[in-house]
Order: sequence, then structure tokens, then C-alpha cells
Amino acid sequence: MFSNKIIRPFFCLEQKENQNTSFFFLEQILKTRISLHVETGQNEFDQELNVYIAGLLNSLVASESFVKQKPYISAFDLEIRKWLENHPGLRNEYVVYRDNADFGLIHTSLFSGYEHPGSYHHIVLADTDDQGRIALYYEMAASALMHLQGCSNSLVNVFMSLADNISMILTIIRHTATSYFDFLEKISDGSFYHLEKEIEDLDKKINYQNKLDEFLKLYGQYKENPDEDLKSKVMDLAKELKNLNDQFRFNEL
Repeated sequence: MFSNKIIRPFFCLEQKENQNTSFFFLEQILKTRISLHVETGQNEFDQELNVYIAGLLNSLVASESFVKQKPYISAFDLEIRKWLENHPGLRNEYVVYRDNADFGLIHTSLFSGYEHPGSYHHIVLADTDDQGRIALYYEMAASALMHLQGCSNSLVNVFMSLADNISMILTIIRHTATSYFDFLEKISDGSFYHLEKEIEDLDKKINYQNKLDEFLKLYGQYKENPDEDLKSKVMDLAKELKNLNDQFRFNEL
């Protein structure tokens, strides 16, 4: 599960004081609710929901929580069921369904659309109902936790509320990310094209410089000890350099 108890201090330039990241995320969620006219209190467990979502976002600050390998997290229901068949028990059911729901919530709200159009996952999961899947897993996590600790556990209500309001929760997280701390950078297609072009040109420049250094070294060796093998290598490199830069000039040996 993404930890909701991570405390990370940061220095706020605007207020010129140290603050806590978890409070920062909670504050932005409350701002989003006001902006979207879904103020806290419209549903019974909104306050608990806000704290839980803030905890998930806060966990992204601590990379060890987000990237820690968990073999039971998968985009495929069959793989999850198979893992649980090999690791039975209510405790495992609770952890597996909760973590997959949390991961799905973060992925769908913040990182949706990042699969390459030709990727295997993108093709196989093209018709998958992500919202329904996340809601179902929160319901199953709530059911497992209820059997473990009873209905009084506050997380049971949080998970059920997440399941019942998944569309609204996804909207809140997306709006918070884009409007208040730019988790999702807004970049135009034109800007992205120019960025790719700059990276491509830089890569060519570095490659050309490396090839040129190799060429000069090899040419120096040839001048000291001319033979056909070195001559062939020098000419091959000269052709590569010409392809990389049409301004390159070299008279054949």
C-alpha cells in the first residue's frame, strides 16, 4: 500500500516557512473540491477520503514507496487471482486488492495514456473498464478487511466510499495534479515535436563527435603504419561521418 504516514518537510517559498508534504497535498485537495463544487461534507466519509488520497499523493514523494517491487500488482485480473491462489488467506486478499486498487487509482488519474500505442498492454487492455476495476478492488479490499477486523475499522468505510465515488475521486486527483502542482505537465504537440527534434539533433552531434575522434585516432595510426586493413577502416569511418554531416570532407587515400 502507498504509505499514508510518510512525513516529508519542505520549505515553502511563498510563506517562507517549513511545511509538511502531507498537509500540502491535503490542502490542494480541499482547494480542488471547492473549485469543482464538490466540497467536503457532501458524502459521509469525505474527510477520511481526503486524508487517504493525500496520503497516496504524498507517497509519491518517497520513491521507495512507489517503486518498491510488489509481484502481485498487475494489470491482468487473472494474474492477481493466480497469485492469491498460491498465497491464500484473508490478510493477503486485503493487501493485494488494496494495493492493486491504489496503484490503479494513481496510474489512471496521473499517468493514464503513457503506454506506447503499439504496446502489448495497450492492445490487450484497450476495452478494459479501469474505473470499474479499481472500484471492484476497493470493494474486495473492504470486504476482506471487514472479515479481519470488523465493520468498525474506518478504512472499510473509506474503501467503500472510494468504490462508490471512483469517478469523482479520479476527477479530483487529476484536477489537483494539473492545477496546483503540475504533476501532469501541459505541453503542446508542437512543443513536444521541437523537444524531440532537439534531443535527436543532440544525439547526432554527440555521435558525430565520437566518430570524428575515432576517425582521427585511426587516421593517425594509418599515417604511422599504412596498410590495407587500416585504410579500409579509415574509409568506412569517413563514409559514416559524411552521412552524419554532409559538410565533412576527406580525400580518399
